[in-house]
Amino acid sequence: MKKSTWRLFVCAFCFYFSFTFLLWSTELHQTDFSSKPQVHNVKHVFKVEKPNNSTTNESLIEVPEHYWRNVTTIPLKAFYYSAYAHASNIIRLFGTIEKGLKDGLECCFFTNRGDSVAERNIGAHYTVLPEHKGLRYSAAFYTCPLPKSTRPYAVSLSTDHCKSPSNILPIVYPQQQQRQFTVCVSPLNYRYSKAYELVEMIEFNRILGADYFVFYNYSTDSNVDRVLEYYKEQGLVEVLKWNLPMKVDTWPKKKEPVEIHYFAQLAALNDCLYRNMYLSKYVVFQDLDEFIIPKKHLTWSDMMEGLPKGSGAYIFRCFFFRKEWPDTTKNFEGKDKAQKYKMNTLLKQKRESKVLGKSHRSKYIVDPKQIDTVGIHNIWRYRSGTKAHFVDPEFARMHHYRDWLNPNDANTGVEDNRTMVYRNELLQNTVHAWEMLKDVPLGPISHTDS
Repeated sequence: MKKSTWRLFVCAFCFYFSFTFLLWSTELHQTDFSSKPQVHNVKHVFKVEKPNNSTTNESLIEVPEHYWRNVTTIPLKAFYYSAYAHASNIIRLFGTIEKGLKDGLECCFFTNRGDSVAERNIGAHYTVLPEHKGLRYSAAFYTCPLPKSTRPYAVSLSTDHCKSPSNILPIVYPQQQQRQFTVCVSPLNYRYSKAYELVEMIEFNRILGADYFVFYNYSTDSNVDRVLEYYKEQGLVEVLKWNLPMKVDTWPKKKEPVEIHYFAQLAALNDCLYRNMYLSKYVVFQDLDEFIIPKKHLTWSDMMEGLPKGSGAYIFRCFFFRKEWPDTTKNFEGKDKAQKYKMNTLLKQKRESKVLGKSHRSKYIVDPKQIDTVGIHNIWRYRSGTKAHFVDPEFARMHHYRDWLNPNDANTGVEDNRTMVYRNELLQNTVHAWEMLKDVPLGPISHTDS
């Protein structure tokens, strides 16, 4: 091609690119929800880069494992952790955002289509999630619309029209369903070392029907790390580093102000929802000391068959089993093993008589494809046409084993030995696990530097 022809071609392309850029630019606007997730506008920039001397479909860049990324070109802080393709034309990134952040963020996408560079500014949003307690940072997600027929492999947030994008994040696309029940657990913290509790939680939930567990690890002790590794080797557990880049709760408490509510719990829960949206038929949200126990069935699968169809979420009422109350005086086969491995679900057979309200400390099982945003004890936003079903506590309920905040509370106890129907299998499986982990301390482990 002659030089004059090549210059003409380049000029024509630049004119086309500039015209397209202006055509797709849109004005920003703000939307505020007082009782729901708060939505604000950002910009979206679509970027296509041609691989250098590449004839393969390999990524243009090497994208590292999950960790917290930040937008480096703004004075206030915006962090993001994960990105999921949702519906046909939306990418949703989960992270945190500093209070007072204004508009101006951009989403930079990376593909391997081999096209020339092209950019389009399209209106997009970031959403501040509730339950932030007015702290400096809130859990949030960023929503980036995509032009049709586009499948980028990575995304980055920026404010400079993607001239120098950094902190690039891989995009997770929908996959075929692989399991029935996935359990999402709030971030492990305070150098968590109750290995006995973790083993009991995993083994009991496996009997109930759990296929897989997702843990977010902010801080654990070495004994818990070994337990998690044991279950990872069996393909039962995913452990995600949750290295939050802001000041969090400490124990004992320090004078420094906490900057985000309880280890960005809401960001973790919603990340887990989207991480498993297409992989799992149901997603179960509960903590390490909580168990959703059927009353009319033995397994979650049978229990779900007995519940009304079409609901997006099934919410289970909370019943407290106080750990400070004495162990059952009843003798049963294997009680010595239950005592050795501190198995609260078998030793604590007395619960509070009161029944908490429908959304008071409740936990839930969801059909993830029908849920937009989850909360700690409730669902914040459903997809169109769906709603919650509050499960009758005589059908199934959530057992919560914990030390009560007020040990002198006069609330009376009621005998409840429902978990004993699982005794034989639970003891057998727990004993086997500890035989495999025989050199691991049960915990908890005390530290003078904590």
